[in-house]
Order: sequence, then C-alpha cells, then structure tokens
Amino acid sequence: MLKNYFKIAFRYLWQTKISALIHIGGLAVAMAAAVLILLWSQNELRFDTYNPGADRIYLRADVDTIKSEYAFNGFSSYPIYEAIQQAIPEIEQITTAGTDLSRKVVEINGLSFKESNGLIVGKDWIDMFDYKVYQGSLDYFFNHPRTVILTRSKSAQYFGDLPPLQQTLYIDSIPYSIAAIIEDIPANSSFQQDVLVSNSIYKETKEGIENTASWGMYTQLLFLKLHRGASLEEAEQKIAEIIAGNRPPWMADSPRRTKLVALKDLHFETGLLDQIIPHGNTLNLWVFSILAVLLLAVGSVNFVNLSIARIGSRIKEIGIRKTVGASKHHLFIQAMVETFLSITMASGLTLLLVFLVLPEFNAFVERNLVLNLMDLDVLLLILGVVALVFIMTGLYPAMVLATLKPVSLLKSQVLTGISRQHFRKWLVTGQLIFTMVMLIGIVTVHHQFAFIQQQTDHYQKDQVFRLHVPLPLGFGFGDVEAKERHRSRVNSIKASLLANNAIQNVSQVNGTSILDDKRKQPVEIFWSGYAKPTAPTEAVIIWADEEYAALANLTLVSGRWFEAENTADINNLVINETAVKNFALQEPVVGTSFTTRSYRTGSEETGRIIGVIKDYHHKSLHEQIDPIVFSLDPYGASSYLVKVNAGAAPQALDHAKRVWNEFTPEHPFGYTFLDEEFDRLYKDDRKALTLSLVFGGLSILLSSLGLLGMISVSIQQRTKEIGIRKVMGANVTGIMALLSRDLMKLILISFAIASPIAWYGMNRWLENFAYRINMNWWIFAGAAVITVLITVLTVSSQTLRAALKNPVESLRTE
Repeated sequence: MLKNYFKIAFRYLWQTKISALIHIGGLAVAMAAAVLILLWSQNELRFDTYNPGADRIYLRADVDTIKSEYAFNGFSSYPIYEAIQQAIPEIEQITTAGTDLSRKVVEINGLSFKESNGLIVGKDWIDMFDYKVYQGSLDYFFNHPRTVILTRSKSAQYFGDLPPLQQTLYIDSIPYSIAAIIEDIPANSSFQQDVLVSNSIYKETKEGIENTASWGMYTQLLFLKLHRGASLEEAEQKIAEIIAGNRPPWMADSPRRTKLVALKDLHFETGLLDQIIPHGNTLNLWVFSILAVLLLAVGSVNFVNLSIARIGSRIKEIGIRKTVGASKHHLFIQAMVETFLSITMASGLTLLLVFLVLPEFNAFVERNLVLNLMDLDVLLLILGVVALVFIMTGLYPAMVLATLKPVSLLKSQVLTGISRQHFRKWLVTGQLIFTMVMLIGIVTVHHQFAFIQQQTDHYQKDQVFRLHVPLPLGFGFGDVEAKERHRSRVNSIKASLLANNAIQNVSQVNGTSILDDKRKQPVEIFWSGYAKPTAPTEAVIIWADEEYAALANLTLVSGRWFEAENTADINNLVINETAVKNFALQEPVVGTSFTTRSYRTGSEETGRIIGVIKDYHHKSLHEQIDPIVFSLDPYGASSYLVKVNAGAAPQALDHAKRVWNEFTPEHPFGYTFLDEEFDRLYKDDRKALTLSLVFGGLSILLSSLGLLGMISVSIQQRTKEIGIRKVMGANVTGIMALLSRDLMKLILISFAIASPIAWYGMNRWLENFAYRINMNWWIFAGAAVITVLITVLTVSSQTLRAALKNPVESLRTE
C-alpha cells in the first residue's frame, strides 16, 4: 500500500513538474534563508562554550565607579597576573594574552607587514583554552622561546604549499620558528586570532621588559578560572585590593575597580572598550531569528496556497477514488506522502543552496560557519526546520482533500467552498503585511544611510588618506632626545610629502580618525569673568596644525583658525559650538581669556579663544557630537591627513611610500583612505541595508507565489461566471478588475495593519542614531504603491488569460 502511495505521488509530481518546481523552489529558498540565519543564531548562542570549564572562566576588567556611562576596560597590566596567581585561593588557573603584537613588524621572505590578528601567549593560555593540533607540537612551543603557532589558514597564507614547520619568520628582525599548526579557530570562539607568539618576545627589548614590569601599562587580556563553588565577589574584592596597593602614583586616585566578566557572557557584553574580541548583539539575534521563522511561515503559506490551487486539476480523480471506496484516511495519507516527497526535494535543494551561499554569507556576517551534517546540533537544526515545514505545509491541504464530498467533487462544485475559505485569505494577508513591513524597512534604512553620507560628504573621503608614524622607543618614558628626534622626523616627513604635485595639502594631527574620534577626557579650563567650574568638563582634545581646518573642511562660525606666523597662537584655542554650550560661554566667545595647565611644562599658562567652528560629526551619527577643543600641536603629531588632487591618488601614494621608506624604513608602509574608515564605521548599518534588501526581495518573491496560488483558485472557481460575463458584453479590462478586486481589498487591510507595525519597528531602529531622519508619509505610500504594482504584475498573466479565454470553452459542460 505504501509503495502505491509513493508511485501515485511521483506520477502526479511528474505530470505537474512546472507547477511543482515553482512551489518546491519557493519553499527551498525560504528554508535556505532560514537555515543560514538559524546557523548564525546557533553559533552566537554557543560562543566559547566548547572550552573546558567555560562556566568558571572570567575576564578581569575595570569599571569606572564614578561615571556610570563609562564602559568597561577589559585590559590588565602584566604585574597583575604575577601578583594574584598565587595570592588568591579562589583561583584554580590564570593566564594572560598580550594584545600588542600589531605594533611589531613581521617579515616573511623579504616582505614586511604588521600582523593585527595575533596574541602573545604562554603555556597557561594554551592549557586554559582548547586548541586542536594539526601538525607539530605544543610542547615544543612551551619549552622553546622564539616560537610561533599558526592556524592552518594562516599557514597557507604565509607559506603556501611549503612545509610550515620548516619555515622561519622574523618579528622585529628576530627569527622565530613554527612550533605547531592548529586547526582553524571555531566560528563560536571569542579568540579569532590565528597567530600565537611565545611571550618570551617581551624579553627581547628594553621596552618589552619595562612594559611587563609596569603596573600602569594595560596591554594584557587576563583570564582566570575559579574553583567550583568559589565566591565571585570575594575574588573580585581580593584582586581589587592587590591592584589598589600596587598602583603607580599617577593612578592612585583612579576610580576604576575590578569586575570579573564571565566568558559565557563575553560575546554579548557590549560595554567593553577597545576590545579585539568580537561582540554580538542580542537585539539582532532576536530580530534575525524571528525573521527566519517568518520566512519559513511565508514559504509554507505559499506551498499551502499553491497546493490548494492545484486541487482543481484533480477534482475528478479524487471524486472517483472516493466513490470507489477510498476513505478519508487513505486520501489524507496520500496527500501527506505527496507533501513529504515535495519537502524532501525542497530539503535537498535547500542544502545545495546553503552550501553555495555559505561562503558569501560567512563574509557578510564575518564568521566561519560550517554546515557539518555530522555535528549533532547542526543536524537537529536542519531536521527541526524540515519537520516544522512538513507540519505547516502538509496538514491543512491533506485535511481539505480528505473531507471533500464525492458528489461535490464529481459536479465540480468544490472550488466554490475552497475559494471562499477565509483562513487562506488571512494567510495571504499575513504575507502581504510581511512584505509591506519589509518594503517600508528597506526605504527607511536606505533613506537613513543616504542621510549619513550627506552629513559626511564634505570630507571628500575618496581624496584624503591617513598615515601614522609609530612613536619611537622611549617617547613615553621622559626621553627628551627621543621626543626631539621624533619632532624633527615628522616635520621633515610633512615637508617631503608636500614636495610632490600630486599632493594638494598635508596636515599633522594627533587624532586617530577624522570620522571616529571618541577620545573624550576631563578638561580643566578656568575662563576669565566666569565662576570656577566645580568639576572638569569632558571634551575631545585635538592637537592640530595650521592646515587642519582647510583640509578637514571645517566651517568657522566666528573668529579665525591658527596662523603659522602668529607665535601667540601656541597658547590659544579654537572650540566647536557644542563646547561653547557645555562651557556655558556667553557672546562674544571669541576673545575670551582662560587659564589652564600646560601639557609641555605642567605650569599654568594663559591664552584666549580665537575661533569657534560649526559642529561637525567627528564620530558616528549614532552618537551625540562632543565638545571639541583644538590647540596647536605641542609635540609633533605623528598622524598625517594627506589630500590628493583628483585622479592623482596612485602618484600620491607612490610618493608617500618613497618618503615613508626614507624616514621610517623600520616600519612597513600603510595608509587608509577616509572612505575605508567610513565603511568600517558604518559597517553594521550597511549590513542592515543589505539584510533589508535581501529579506525584502525574498518576501516579495514568496508573497508573489502566494498571490499566484490564490488567484489561480479564484479563476478556476469563476470560470463559468467569466464566460457568462463575456457573452453579456463585459470587456477584458472589466473582467481583470473583477478578478483583482478581492486582492485589492486584502492589500488595503494589509496596509492598515502593516503601517503601525513598520512605524514602531523602524522608529525603534532609528533610536540608535543621535541624528536621524523622520518617518515621512511618502515612505508608507511608496510601500503601498510598490505592493500594488507587484500584485498586478503577479496576477496579470493569470487574469489576462482568463479574460481572453473563449467563452464557449468556459461554458462547455464536461
């Protein structure tokens, strides 16, 4: 009997192969999108759980006890590790990883570069965290200084097909051997660094030795594993006491206190500053997971509608089978078998689509997800999706077929009942609501991103690049000669850069980025004629030169910028409009005198405000503009903004590289254009735009298939009505309007429901921006118009064919 069910099902699918391909393909697309999203969600939720004792591992971080808006700082000094590893009995295991490998120069086969994706570790790091060895020996790494561990991918990038364990690389001109090759880091690891260097590297230089001895040099990630049952609060308190008793004098009054952040919570801890650890977003996790379920629902609705639509071609077959004795039970099983075959085919196509799209999806989400069907969790996820879809798509059509009456089937009266089923109409309405919400989201996100670009267009991002000269050894340790050599070198670099006609202008500045400068710090300035402030005002301090205002295209509201020939400007300031408000200065602001402590001598100096610039976005539009205080550079800033002439970027970069190699041959040449910094700064917003386009496109595709199924049923049911109307003189346009009238009603209902949902959701999203667009009426009207056009295009072929059909064929009695 079961064999017969499958034989009939195969025969029917083959006879309707075009229709079957459409609804199986649509379902496979929805399932593939859902599987990709759920793979990502599963990976996010399982971050770091594979490490032994992950529930007892904590990162030592600092939290500010005075200003609650300050986020955590997840770095520690090396002496903290040495001081607490034996002093606190609650700790079972402790380890550190240095994050300053990116400051060193790596050389392989004569090619020099900076490796930003590495850690400096010792044996205890490897013992605490789980690494799988592919080649070589971890013991060799433990017992030999000047050794490196690479992942398989990094080894292939460095050495190609050469045997890696026989190769040598140089770090700051010191040879290092390859001790081991490990498997690539799991996608759900917080430590995605694929280069591990022995911490013996700290003993190679005077700077390294001083850094590891300094309680004030925070360059280490410090993790500890507590004994089972140990008190987290007591461990925090004891660590805080040890740190407080050993702080250098200049940190004695620091409000920072120890906080232990659980490894299992680390991925979703958004409060950590300056971290090299990838962080997730719980809101994105919920939103994407819900979208995955909605896509499955929409795909399943399409399958149901198209399945019901195809009943019209099987009315006589089902009627005869019921007349000769087929029971409800038999018809139900037959329908479920047909659904099972369709789902099986859709599942195979789903896996193929996932395998094909996964590399691009990984690049988009910046993960290394793998569809490993041997992984029990992945297999259960796939089977769960298939089972859910099977239940949603199989039960309703099977019940409809099984409960139809033989007399109605043989008289072709069944379609009237099917076409009037409100349940299916509400399913289509749900699809239309989803489509409209996605369309409103697409337009809103695109409009907001266009607004962001408009706010930063004045930077001419594609014509300005940034260079940064690393500070010399000893610069931060009171070496006056080192500072003077640095000042002389950076000034010479600027003069040499300007010597080429391809370069229009150069400015020296201490800022990290013109687009993303968040270095807010307390500022004590005493303004003449004003009461002494009770607390310092937080502001961004920028040391710049005379060319900075022109290169950054700053707009002066009043006063002037610094002048090269005016020696008095060394003590003067330029501030932005927000600084005027925060310092509570009254007009005229320009000319206001002040007293502050000199950065150069530590003594008090006086000056005046010589200019006020218009507020500009010095960081993401997600955040409010800060007070900014500009002064002339007192030390010789080592960052350069270089503006090139239009079309002369290659020549300018070639010249910049020659100048770099002349003055800083010990460091590899590197540069960043402002448009690249812009892309990094708004990477998540670009992802939101891409996701809205993808989900919007899928929802349009799936909803179109659902509409196609619904109009097909309607046309089959009203075939004789259409023939009578044509005989009575109805034209093609009138008949098409008649057939589309019910869909227009559903569109109006969908618009009424979708608009408040989309308004609420997109307003919540826009709340993430300090500077944002308004939700205008035309966004909603545009989504409604697009939905109507999609509906008309989708159903026009079916309605036009019905309207043009010969009425004799419509009225003929079988």
